Amino acid sequence: MVSIDHVAHRLLTYIPYVLVLIDMRYEGVKCGKDGSVDSHMEMGKKLLAAGQLADALSHFHAAVDGDPKSYMAHYRRATVFLAMGKSKSALPDLSRVIELKPDFTSARLQRANLLLKQGELDEAESDFKKVLKSNPSDKEEKEAQSQLMQADEIQRLVAEARSSFSSKDYETAAAQLDTVIETCVWDAASREMRAECFILMGETGKAINDLKAASKLKNDNTQAFYKLSSIYYNLGDHEMSLTEVRECLKLDPDHKQCYSHYKQVKKLNKQIRSAEELIEEQRSACATL
Repeated sequence: MVSIDHVAHRLLTYIPYVLVLIDMRYEGVKCGKDGSVDSHMEMGKKLLAAGQLADALSHFHAAVDGDPKSYMAHYRRATVFLAMGKSKSALPDLSRVIELKPDFTSARLQRANLLLKQGELDEAESDFKKVLKSNPSDKEEKEAQSQLMQADEIQRLVAEARSSFSSKDYETAAAQLDTVIETCVWDAASREMRAECFILMGETGKAINDLKAASKLKNDNTQAFYKLSSIYYNLGDHEMSLTEVRECLKLDPDHKQCYSHYKQVKKLNKQIRSAEELIEEQRSACATL
């Protein structure tokens, strides 16, 4: 399985070359309203090439603030976000680039790849097809064709996994989702479905790993925290169960399932602590005799 850190590392390796190609392709295009914006762009590009991502990001923030209609400022900032592993932050910038310059195929292809990794298959396919209909370079055309074929294959696997799950063939469904997640590494929905397979298969450890990942990949994922709390409760780990259900209630204090479960776990946890304190007091009393 390809990790997020591995993706970010590969992006960072190719960034200096990508920037050179972009500068050559769009040579002469001004991206700033004044010298200060151009200065931030140049400094940001140098810092990015040197791997100083946080400093580069600050300059590209300033460039975007100085000229919100600079598609290159948005693209460069998106590139930094990607190198930092912050795909969710990169997507709005890439979308803004495409809005400002619809024929910027590099940005559209980059967005398509991110959407594919997030499991947004219909949107990704749409972008790949638009890249192919534009005037892409040979490399971009080859990549778009390959990724479009992969997106179609993932669509088929997701449909098969749902069918296997409906047929209660959880082992097959989990195996199909393994392949999906190898490509859609940031797809919370596929991880949640695989977690449900693991739960029904009795593989609670694997289910916990998927649910923890899903809780980070999807904003306000109260259901993932509720399921985590329930699993820990059934395992007898009431402290962890309490921790996870509290995370759910931080996101939604009125969540009925989480609130009901919270009261149940809190009451049981209090009883366990009281019992443990009583046992400890009895041990101490016996030790003094």
